[in-house]
Amino acid sequence: MAKNGPIKQHYIPRSYLKNFGVEGKKGNYFVDAYRLEDDLLLEQISTKSICFEKNLYTIPNAEIDRKYDLEHHYAEHVDSEFPKIYKLLTDESVKVLIPEQKRQILYVCLSLYFRTPRFLNHQNAFTDQILDRMLLYANKNGDLKFTFEEEKHEFNIKDIDKVRYEFKERNRVKFLVQHLEKWKEFVDFKYDCTINVHRINDKNAPLITCDNPVSIRGMKTTRFEGIFNPNSVITLPLDTRYYLEIFPNSIADGQTRIHRMVHDRDYVFTTNAIIQSNAEKLIIGKPGTIERHFEIQSSYEEGDNGEQFVEKAKYKLEQMQKFAELCEKTGLTSNETVAQLKKMLSHKYLKNEDQLIQMKRLLIATGHWNRK
Repeated sequence: MAKNGPIKQHYIPRSYLKNFGVEGKKGNYFVDAYRLEDDLLLEQISTKSICFEKNLYTIPNAEIDRKYDLEHHYAEHVDSEFPKIYKLLTDESVKVLIPEQKRQILYVCLSLYFRTPRFLNHQNAFTDQILDRMLLYANKNGDLKFTFEEEKHEFNIKDIDKVRYEFKERNRVKFLVQHLEKWKEFVDFKYDCTINVHRINDKNAPLITCDNPVSIRGMKTTRFEGIFNPNSVITLPLDTRYYLEIFPNSIADGQTRIHRMVHDRDYVFTTNAIIQSNAEKLIIGKPGTIERHFEIQSSYEEGDNGEQFVEKAKYKLEQMQKFAELCEKTGLTSNETVAQLKKMLSHKYLKNEDQLIQMKRLLIATGHWNRK
């Protein structure tokens, strides 16, 4: 018997979006969504009504009982699995994963990057540009011949709408095949990664998300440098308080430990800025959090606050880099590393850093903190 055919297909799972919403009647969840194209805030809209496209994953020319295999795969192996992954990542008592759990975290979370239609939309926009340009070369009868991607095309301009549809269907088929291949390949590529989960300790500085929530960017340049760049860091907001970070392959540890860290409003400001820049059409958040995001953004853009933020960020980065270099060269318990940690914890910008305080406690417990 053929499975039901879901026409309205979500490229960002509702099981993910619910973590940025509030529950209503009959298990429905509602979010605020800021529409970038017209600067319009849509308040308390259902997660059913955003981040979907009709027939995005429907397989053309397949038997009736196979047309929706890909959509059903997402529903069974990603969307229904996300709550389990979310619980693992946000449960601070979970320190170590088993290998299968680590792979599943990567498989589910990275799907939010590869399954979104942004690549397809960009290709369709490019195709439209090509066709619009080619129309200028039609003969007096409206006939047109040209070669595109090593394929010959011949049609009359009166059939342009049909041709556009056929081009976009070819693009969609290519997207369906290529994104699955790249997704699996990338999960294998990233398996040895270091997994960090950051918790925000300021309840008045909530994280937001968007319709393209996974960011892949160079750790030093903060720009996209290719999917398989070994120096890229991957990030994904998990809810308004927790943020997933997958470290670059160049500094991967191959372990299944979850490194847990705590951050303040400064981190939220920079993180939400990345989310906003990554959004295709929508910024998404719990009711009231998007307005709060813009308020925080405005406060940091004020002269004195902006200068202080830059000064603080620069100092923290320099000192943390120095600490990391000492750890690598001389070890965590060396006199030089301990002295650097003491220096950082005595400074107003770093004295409340939870991960540094935890390191101090570890050194005290092992007898290395007060050693001369």
